[in-house]
Amino acid sequence: MSGKVNLKDIAQHAGVSRSTVSLVMQESPLVADSTRQKVKASAEKLGYIYNRAAASLRSQTSGTVGVIISSVGNPFFAEVTLGLEKVFGIEGKSVLLGQHSDDLVTQERLIVSMLESRVDGLIIVPAYGTEARHVGRLLNTKAPTVFLNRKVNGVKIPYIGSDTIYGAKVAVDHLLFHGCSRIVLIGGRIGSSAHGERLEGIRKSFVENGISVEKISSVGELSTRKAGYDAAQILLKRGLEGVGILAYNDIVASGAIAAFNEAGIVVGKELPIIGIDDVELAQYVRPALTTIHTDPMGIGYTAGQTLLSIIQHNDSKLKNIILENELVIRQSCGCDTNKEKIK
Repeated sequence: MSGKVNLKDIAQHAGVSRSTVSLVMQESPLVADSTRQKVKASAEKLGYIYNRAAASLRSQTSGTVGVIISSVGNPFFAEVTLGLEKVFGIEGKSVLLGQHSDDLVTQERLIVSMLESRVDGLIIVPAYGTEARHVGRLLNTKAPTVFLNRKVNGVKIPYIGSDTIYGAKVAVDHLLFHGCSRIVLIGGRIGSSAHGERLEGIRKSFVENGISVEKISSVGELSTRKAGYDAAQILLKRGLEGVGILAYNDIVASGAIAAFNEAGIVVGKELPIIGIDDVELAQYVRPALTTIHTDPMGIGYTAGQTLLSIIQHNDSKLKNIILENELVIRQSCGCDTNKEKIK
């Protein structure tokens, strides 16, 4: 039945013209809400299924955007995706989601697959090690693209991220305030732009506080709970006197806290830890995690709006957008407070 129902049938049932039905199916803003609801009600009653593929051939748009991230298991990207959905849901666009797990071959396969699916645009968290040559297909096809959370040197594609250099600096300033003399960055891919930004923030804090940058150290190379747990085990063997920990992200911090709890170390009293991201779980680990609020949902929302601007206005010269960070103080740093924000 659904395959036999056409726009003319719906128009007759709803008492409107065929062109009005067509506009409703295309989500045109030219149709009054009352008429739109009447047409959709008729379509549903008749069992009509919109042929989006055929419509995309006519309009040269698919109504779909591609999103490629490093890990669907990372709560940061889950919140980023919620921000994207807020934008694309309003616009009636569907999202194709892919995970490259920081594998360059998988990233290339996903890019090719999404371009072959004729997505209207792409939002990509570049895989670790991505260089200009790895995204040449995007540049050659001029596909509307936005990079998220990681930069690629030498590539003029709009980038949306947060000011983690400033965030890391504020975090280290706070660790120094608590009397730490040794700052350790745990987790994160050494050599990645995101890891480099965190190190730069630590350096800025050290320089402003008259501390030799040679005292900066880092442990671990992944951004997982296990990476945080393993880094904590290493630090336990080295000794924790004077140590203050800045975790690459909240996931790494939660793994480290688990290890220290097992070892009988009271985080927040005997050892301060600060994370980065302020994902939802940060307030529910024990002790509650002091962290840098990077606004992942806001990053996703801004990236979505930026991509839509490129698609709708062919505005490929948009500038990078860097969102502000702020320190959210809870208990893991040693402060006796439930929540306080410092910009």
